[in-house]
Amino acid sequence: MKIKLFIGIFCLLSFISLNAYELNGDLKLQWTGYKTEDKVGVSGTFKEIKLKIKKNDNFVDFLKSANVKINTLSLDSGLDVRNKSMVNTLFSLKSSQKITASITKVDEKAHTLNMKLTMNKVTKNVPMKYMIKDGKVMAKGEIDILNYKMSDSFAKFAKECFDLHKGKTFSEVTVAFELPFKK
Repeated sequence: MKIKLFIGIFCLLSFISLNAYELNGDLKLQWTGYKTEDKVGVSGTFKEIKLKIKKNDNFVDFLKSANVKINTLSLDSGLDVRNKSMVNTLFSLKSSQKITASITKVDEKAHTLNMKLTMNKVTKNVPMKYMIKDGKVMAKGEIDILNYKMSDSFAKFAKECFDLHKGKTFSEVTVAFELPFKK
């Protein structure tokens, strides 16, 4: 009798773990900053992104287990000169060279989530809209660099890019990610 019970529990646990949500590829992250009065977008990512996420039977708990660490010095805008400019101005402070993020709340009905983002030793909740498509959670939200005590470094960046940005650099940045998963 004990053997049948043990086998039954083992089979049930095996079945449950087969239906768990888990990572199925690499996290993709994108930021978009804006310049000129026409609010022209410039997008990029970071080359050094570390993701830790735990396999879970519950979708919300799976998402909330995600923790991300980003090395801001690995910024990649697709243009070396721009990368150097942004790293040397926006991320010049030692305290701004690392960004951490985690998901703190998920509303499946409204397709929204809150991402806790820490940059320059300042933590803010970033509301994001998300959708699920082709086995990926795709989320998008907006931050303001000035909310992270980066007004001096932002001013340096805006001054350095004044002519290229035709006198206008926006402090708002769109942040987006794609998290591939399988069940």
